[in-house]
Amino acid sequence: MDVSISRLQLLRHTPTPVCEHALQFSAFFLLLASLLTACVTDRNDVNSDTLPDASTDWSRDILHTSLNIDLQTMTGIADLVLLGSLLSSAASFEIGDLTIINIVSNGDQLKFNVTQGQLDVGIPLSAEPQTITIEYYFNLHDNFDGILASGVTFTWPYHCGNIFPCKSQPAEGSGFELVVNGIPDGEVSIHPELITADAPSYMLAWAVGDYDYSMLGVTADGTEVGIYYFPDEEESALNGTRYLRDVFDWYEQTYGQYPFGEKVASVSVRWPAGGFGGLEHHPFWHIAGESLNDPVVHAHEASHGWFGNGVRIGCWEDFVLSEGIASYLAARALNEVAGEEYGKQIWVSYENKLDQLQNSDENKIAWPEGCNEIDILEDGLYGAAPYMKGAFFFKHLEYKLGKEVLDRLLRDFFIMNSGHAVNMQMLITAIKEGSTYDPTACAQAWLRMESVVDTDACIY
Repeated sequence: MDVSISRLQLLRHTPTPVCEHALQFSAFFLLLASLLTACVTDRNDVNSDTLPDASTDWSRDILHTSLNIDLQTMTGIADLVLLGSLLSSAASFEIGDLTIINIVSNGDQLKFNVTQGQLDVGIPLSAEPQTITIEYYFNLHDNFDGILASGVTFTWPYHCGNIFPCKSQPAEGSGFELVVNGIPDGEVSIHPELITADAPSYMLAWAVGDYDYSMLGVTADGTEVGIYYFPDEEESALNGTRYLRDVFDWYEQTYGQYPFGEKVASVSVRWPAGGFGGLEHHPFWHIAGESLNDPVVHAHEASHGWFGNGVRIGCWEDFVLSEGIASYLAARALNEVAGEEYGKQIWVSYENKLDQLQNSDENKIAWPEGCNEIDILEDGLYGAAPYMKGAFFFKHLEYKLGKEVLDRLLRDFFIMNSGHAVNMQMLITAIKEGSTYDPTACAQAWLRMESVVDTDACIY
């Protein structure tokens, strides 16, 4: 996600007119869903007494999520592979405003409860992983919190439950499969069919439209890099991605193998007026049409394949580990592939954004204390602080350690933790143990204080 996008601003807008294919069926299925809700919010009376009653257990791990979505009938089928347990006979999920129709496993209709967006399911004891199949209806949304009527999904940070049963905490990771049906004639759905590496729930997405595609090239590792855009956007799309193949190749060669497939692309999406920037839906990350012409936004979102998604954050308070490092890497990569002058221009723009932050009433703490104790939107962490103060902290590390040492440390950290959740303190410790420099004091100064750090204060 790029610093230029303002989700708080986006939340104040209403979306563009809905797609006709959704309107054709929405009234009927919303009525049907409302009738079903009264019947299925409590299914503790199904089947035999040998099946466990529904109860709450948020600790049950989701190993894999397979989704079959029908945009025409507004229905979904989710096959969730759960970690086996001989101690717990329950599992809990976020379901937002989904209407649950039925849940089965191994031919048995499972008991479940739905309460205020929470789904509790009774799961028979088993040492082996178990697959449960959940059938449901979904709704269209107009406030950037689910499936938008314009054909694109928007789940960050905690709205995945409006699309499929999930757990939205950033430390949660799962593999994914996705099939999207009911696509209007002449349009396509851009989405990954399979993600084998564990990834956060907000990474999964699709975008439906009459897209054109241009292949930008293939990296040394064999990854195809491209851009999906609408027919009237070709010039801005190709201009904005003119460095993207080389940027992605630099990421692979510098930090390690990309974990989310052999084809990647930026995907233009039509958000409401005022929406710009991008979202890290790898391997096909979304870029607002207004930002399609900006190479920095494309480089920023691409970097999340390594930090933010490849290595995901353990707590929302660690947001700087996703966005601060992505802002740094975008500037660093473009400096390498487009030249030092271009890199200098990016850092000047970052300085301007940092100045704007310091002269505003926005939150200025980039790395707050605690773990999932904040609401990332309501408490102000989503803003310029983790992006810009984080970028300058990593720029300081580059100055202190040198590019080669910093690259080695980031590469080692990525390879060791790819597919896992980490926190910012783990990276600071890794830098301390892997070099002759302890960044603790400077991290505290840059990331946990409101003031901007004097460069000299972080040298030693």
